[in-house]
Amino acid sequence: MKIRERTEVKMLIGKELKFCPFLLLIFFFMISNSNINPVQAQQKLREKVTVTAVEVPVRVIHKGKTVRDLTKEDFEIYENGVKQNITAFESVSRKISIKKELPQEEMKIRPKRRLFILIFNIFDYNDYVGKGIDYFFENFFHQEDKIIVLTEDRIFNIERGKNLAENILNVKETLKKYKQISSVKTFIEFKNLRYEGDRVLSALRQGSIYSTDQAILKFYENYQRIWLDYRKQYINPDTDLYQSVIKRAQQTEGEKWAICFQQREIFPKLKNKGRLEREINNWIESQDNPAKQVMARLIQVKQWELQRSFGISNSFPTELMRRLFMEANITFHLILMKSFRTILSRDFEMGEVAQDYEDCLKKISISTGGYTTFSNKVSEALKKAAETEDYHYMLVYSPKENPSVKKRDIEVKVMKPGFKVIFLKHVPEKVVLPITIAGFKANKKTIKFSLANYRMTKIEGKLKGIANVNITIFDENSNKVFNEGKTLDLIKKDTYIFLNFNWIKSGNYFIIIQAIDKISNEIDVFSKQIKF
Repeated sequence: MKIRERTEVKMLIGKELKFCPFLLLIFFFMISNSNINPVQAQQKLREKVTVTAVEVPVRVIHKGKTVRDLTKEDFEIYENGVKQNITAFESVSRKISIKKELPQEEMKIRPKRRLFILIFNIFDYNDYVGKGIDYFFENFFHQEDKIIVLTEDRIFNIERGKNLAENILNVKETLKKYKQISSVKTFIEFKNLRYEGDRVLSALRQGSIYSTDQAILKFYENYQRIWLDYRKQYINPDTDLYQSVIKRAQQTEGEKWAICFQQREIFPKLKNKGRLEREINNWIESQDNPAKQVMARLIQVKQWELQRSFGISNSFPTELMRRLFMEANITFHLILMKSFRTILSRDFEMGEVAQDYEDCLKKISISTGGYTTFSNKVSEALKKAAETEDYHYMLVYSPKENPSVKKRDIEVKVMKPGFKVIFLKHVPEKVVLPITIAGFKANKKTIKFSLANYRMTKIEGKLKGIANVNITIFDENSNKVFNEGKTLDLIKKDTYIFLNFNWIKSGNYFIIIQAIDKISNEIDVFSKQIKF
């Protein structure tokens, strides 16, 4: 959705009376004999009249299919319950073109600039993902296009190559490197969880350990903590980051596409009727001491809490994410994949979790005219996504400005029964570019970058901004060699940061910079492979 402001300036004096002194004198006489100050009158005539045009993308579905060939007369639009006049109407049809299928004459035409947001919600990088990246660049991507790569709430700043092979290599190597880094902690947690399960099993079987109940309770508390950390890292999106990304996308002209590569998440679950679960349940049922029965009930509560936390849909920010993509009119394609990661354990099995939240992602795709499929044949899925047409209508209206109205709710109706109408339910606020990490350079064991677009406010009589900046650097073995965060007072429009790392050995590294604007709560994250 866009809000466009058109400014008209009344210039009656300058244009109509410029070459007529006699009329100018009459006009001046009329003003001087009234109670209106001449300067005020001229300012009033030159007053700017701002007309706001609100664009509302609308998708209409009937019996699971997109409805075409509707006209302006089929729609009604309301703002805060008041019917609005539709000043402009357009049907929009768009899809991602595959270059090899374009006619020869169309290949000569300079392609329109587009923005692609590639979202890799994957636990492990495999050949299917790699082939998907190859297919995207070889068939979709033009040098004129912009690209944003996201994974685990990190923005990958990919250095654009001069040729196709360089672009493909940069994305693949950056993604593989980060996945290697991010999975280290998870695998350590998995390992610790199995060891703790073994200790609990030993305590249950020996029956000689005084604090068996405490060991079981601690096991479930740690189990849930590890799961919640995993869920935060791989499943729940950082909504502040997505809002910042979408705001940047709204500043980009042209078509906007998001392609989400969603791997079904896997996590070690207790095997049903396995050794450990069977022994714990036997212990719970065998307690006859009142104090031990209390502990048994407490452990049952922990079991229930853990099981309930495996459900995601209730906490997943579906409506917020859907609204963000709709506001920027980004078509969201969803490719669901299976993970082949396994572990060897007698008590745990790598099970798919959180399948319920896939429906949340599907809602985003449907609402934005996107394509959804479940397939590990990523290249084929991408081809079908490219052939999927996003057909929708663009309604434009110009509401009467009322400064006292802070919230402007929208309702769109189609004057035909049984039609499902998908639209934004409110007019978004004017987009202000969020805090930005810009101009990053790494050279001769130094890095430099700047912060821009942060909010500034008066603090103790001085205009300034406040930002938290955290810098983390990993070596080739995924070891953290630098991690430091500071809160900075920003007193200028742009702030330049320079750091020296003479103590670091020469080699390849991976850097992550996170900047949080403490006034607006906006966020930007910069990630890149570097060489010192």
